[in-house]
Amino acid sequence: MVDAPISRFDSTRRKLPSRKPKVASAPFVAERRASPPRPAREFGELALRTTGVGLAVVSTAFAAYMISDVERRPQFAGLEHLAIYSRPTVIAAKRIQTQLADQRGPVDYTPVGSIGEPQSETGVPGFSLLSVRSGVALLQTPTAIVKVSPGDVVEGLGRVAALERRGEKWALVTAGGVIVGD
Repeated sequence: MVDAPISRFDSTRRKLPSRKPKVASAPFVAERRASPPRPAREFGELALRTTGVGLAVVSTAFAAYMISDVERRPQFAGLEHLAIYSRPTVIAAKRIQTQLADQRGPVDYTPVGSIGEPQSETGVPGFSLLSVRSGVALLQTPTAIVKVSPGDVVEGLGRVAALERRGEKWALVTAGGVIVGD
């Protein structure tokens, strides 16, 4: 009995003579065949693996060399514009610090954002601001109590420029001075 080829590739394979007598196999059971060795493929895979490992070793060695070589500066276009690679010497750094200290002058020990001493506004003698409501102020003069608003002329003070709120108090700004109320 002759085995018929199952696929078109089976006919090109060389059949090895077997020493076992051929027994008719079960009708729906497939034969298990060992795959033939492929030496060309194994050589290619070995070469590819060796090349990959070699490149990994070389790149790691190059990176280690570049990191350990601290005296060498990297060279590429535009390097002069990057301050990250500048390495001033110790003497140059001390020289710069001395120049900066000389330019600063004496040290100002006033804390930043501190509140200075309150300005004492003595006002104009003989005048006092009594109250302010709706843009009209009651002003006590040496002779009388008068109502004033911005633009009015007061004898002894001149023209009233503005009524301003300064913190908790009102201020009457005139050409003759500022009068702060209580």
